[in-house]
Amino acid sequence: SKLPKPGDFTGSMKGQVLYEKRQTKDGHVAILTMDNKPVNALSEGVRVGLDKCVKDLVADPEITAAVLTGASGVFCGGADISEFATGLNGPSLPQVISVMENSSKPIVAAVDGLALGGGFEVALGCHWRLASTRAQAGLPEVNLGILPGAGGTQRLPRLIGAEKSVDFMCRGAPMKAQKAKEVGLFDEVIEGDHAAVLQACVDFALSKTSVDLDARRLGQGKAQGGDISKKRQEYNKLRAGEAAPQAIITCIEAAVSKDFKDGMKVEFQEFCKLMTGSQAQALQYMFFAERQCQKIPGVAGAVRPHQLKCCGIVGAGLMGGGIAMACAEAGMKVVLLDRDEKNLERGINVIKKNYARSVDRKSKSQVQVDELLSKLSGSTSYEALADCDIVVEAVFENLELKKDIFTRLDEVCKPGCVLASNTSYLDIDQIADATNRPQDVIGCHFFSPANVMKFLENVRGPRTGAETISTAMSFGKRLGKVTCLVGNCPGFVANRVMGVSGWMNVMSEGVFPHEIDAAAEAYGMRMGPCRMWDLVGIDLFAREREREGKLNPEKFVLDAMYKAQRYGQKSGKGFYTYDEKRRHQRDPTAEALIQQVWKTNGVQAKTVSEEEIIDNLYLPVVNEGFKCLEEGMAIRASDVDVCCVFGYNWPRYRGGPMKWAFTEVGLEKVLAKVEALGLKPSALLKEAVEKKWKMNSKDFNARVLAAWNSTWPEARL
Repeated sequence: SKLPKPGDFTGSMKGQVLYEKRQTKDGHVAILTMDNKPVNALSEGVRVGLDKCVKDLVADPEITAAVLTGASGVFCGGADISEFATGLNGPSLPQVISVMENSSKPIVAAVDGLALGGGFEVALGCHWRLASTRAQAGLPEVNLGILPGAGGTQRLPRLIGAEKSVDFMCRGAPMKAQKAKEVGLFDEVIEGDHAAVLQACVDFALSKTSVDLDARRLGQGKAQGGDISKKRQEYNKLRAGEAAPQAIITCIEAAVSKDFKDGMKVEFQEFCKLMTGSQAQALQYMFFAERQCQKIPGVAGAVRPHQLKCCGIVGAGLMGGGIAMACAEAGMKVVLLDRDEKNLERGINVIKKNYARSVDRKSKSQVQVDELLSKLSGSTSYEALADCDIVVEAVFENLELKKDIFTRLDEVCKPGCVLASNTSYLDIDQIADATNRPQDVIGCHFFSPANVMKFLENVRGPRTGAETISTAMSFGKRLGKVTCLVGNCPGFVANRVMGVSGWMNVMSEGVFPHEIDAAAEAYGMRMGPCRMWDLVGIDLFAREREREGKLNPEKFVLDAMYKAQRYGQKSGKGFYTYDEKRRHQRDPTAEALIQQVWKTNGVQAKTVSEEEIIDNLYLPVVNEGFKCLEEGMAIRASDVDVCCVFGYNWPRYRGGPMKWAFTEVGLEKVLAKVEALGLKPSALLKEAVEKKWKMNSKDFNARVLAAWNSTWPEARL
């Protein structure tokens, strides 16, 4: 029977723990259910409820065992991140877990659904962990710039050993039930619905009433594991510049060398250092920014997206093939169209080869690949697109060609089909002019490779309808992309703001490529701008200049590289030389070429501080971000950051250019430095400095939203 217990009622506190005292033929079992929609976050009400309920069941002589589970198909999604800002009240999570672990009666975690972060730490405090086939376990705190701070860094190594714990915590990715059982996180995996899983856990708990629980308590002894210094080096490369992975490894070393109490002290010290650092603030900001960008004023929650069962893709090149793979993997039927039969055949073969490599790497099974390929069909006829719910044009950047394609799509596609262009800079409105349904036209700008890159930049024009916007946002979510809506302008937001980076100005003033790249990579970029150009291909930019008769190799470094056939990695030499494994090194020939251009322009090599290089590289980006906001090309400042972090790999732990400018540099300094660089500062930047706006100022955000609303009147429903 369900009896009211102290944990049931937590007043105005968020969340509760439901308490059921269930009678069975083998005795009474307490069933505790964490209840705090949507993911049973460990808000104050849940912690208070757990603490009181566990103490109460221990004191009840009729109860012989307990089962802990979660409501709404989730075990527990972890800490309530909003409490990081407001502060904690009530018992701390480490205290609550200690009460559970030291219970004199067995407590079994019935993990059905997600057990993440503090939620999995709660499970580690239970004496056994049983999971449904739907369950997933994870300690993703590293992605928020912190570490598991409720004993996770100490209990997990005592359960599965130090090395496995490093990987589990430093990768921060959730693990599915069966794999988690193999690793040792779960004791059993149970088939069936929630009721079946719960009953199995009740029976299991009752079978453990005479077991010595001391052996099941992870908060004692030392962890198994030797030298994990190699793991430290590994994650220094994999998560370069991030403080949290190194702090996690320090805690795991303490789990191996110290007793539990002293290990917990190390965990607390490391947690506090991270929590007060700039990286945690930036990463938590990005956590919310990533989710906020899905919310479109006047559309989100007000306009239902169309169903997306079938996607058509025009153009079977690398981008079209990547989009096709992403759609198939999202469960959609895919029609890949190319007017050239050889191109179509080549494109489908590339997709098959990509999937064959996945099978070789064991990231996919042949059965999975066969299922994905069964969703894909090819055609050279536009009529094959007649039943598609969305069509993405992915041909090369030629406006007239794209307009011709959209005229044909207008003729063959069903009413309401979203007509999307994958253009990275062309005018969406001009493309829409080629149709009689401009309300159905939108930009869906994928980043290459489309099946790997996590970002989709949706681009609205002045006539794009609300249903089209809603469906395009739903499309991105369906593909597992971080999806952001921006306005139609040259380069949109991601390419526009990153395109003004001042690296060429720095080089033209006498700074060598390796110095520029070293500064950028020390800042946190995965690859400096010169290495990036070598990867993309110097010839792509210079060939166009040559076609237009603008090539000037005597005065411009990129033109000089092109003339010397230094195209980058594809030719084995660009700003650097490359070996067969594409490892780069400085090249005296390239540097002599650069120096010759400097000499022609009256410039000499000079030494510049890392800070000055960074200012030149990224303050123009910040200024352009403010211009996008003042022109109404982005809904919020954090959307600009999302575009740069996910589209251009801006270091997530810095929060993107806008967050960096507001909190690390300071807007007064940004303005002064932008002016010193000879750039015209954004009017909004000047206004923000004058009015002393912070990034979260209501007036600043109202000003930005007003610019968006005035630029894009409410989309037609």
